[in-house]
Amino acid sequence: MPIREISALLLLLLVVPAWASDAPADPREQAALAQCPGAAAFMRDHPAPREPDMPDPAARLADLRIELLRMQARDQGARGGGWSQEEIKQMMQVDAEHLPRIKAIIAEHGFPTRELVGRDGVDAAWLLVQHADADPAFQEQVLSAITPRVQAGEISRHQFILLTDRVLAGQGKPQRYGSQLLAQEGRWVPKPIEAPESEVDQRRKAMGEMPLADYICMATRMFPPPR
Repeated sequence: MPIREISALLLLLLVVPAWASDAPADPREQAALAQCPGAAAFMRDHPAPREPDMPDPAARLADLRIELLRMQARDQGARGGGWSQEEIKQMMQVDAEHLPRIKAIIAEHGFPTRELVGRDGVDAAWLLVQHADADPAFQEQVLSAITPRVQAGEISRHQFILLTDRVLAGQGKPQRYGSQLLAQEGRWVPKPIEAPESEVDQRRKAMGEMPLADYICMATRMFPPPR
């Protein structure tokens, strides 16, 4: 299968952009912000909310937390931003190998809580679900389970919109927030968006997201699309 077709199949392989998390900015992000003034202005005006400077209580299932973090590290290690046939194959293989295990974890424990696996363990579990594209019904099931936890702050709004769009796009339906992108002629473009498309930035604003054009600018600079 040609790289472009695989890219279209997988949608956008970046998941949690550095500008949407509390991770330290990396040089690639800083360079992208210098070329995307709208995104830079949004970042200045909307700093990421800081949680109280208190550690999570010890994860009750410490071994499971460690397993999830290891799976997350392997997931991200397979996503170096390249688009060669071998790199795409590796990503798909890692996702396929992780799918049965994350399904088994959620079947046994439900979607993990901070009490069970800590905040980073919850984030790792979400990432593995986000990349479970081979089983869209499972992704939809998890989306339903985590939706009530968005209001409580255990699942971020950014994670919620990414999985929402992933589920919709995986079902061949228009996405709501435009987060899932395709490579077309060397550019990132959004998958079809729910009508009216002119309101997508209103939907994004309601969820604390930067305008779609700025999101695409950052994605393009940080993760140049295949040509």
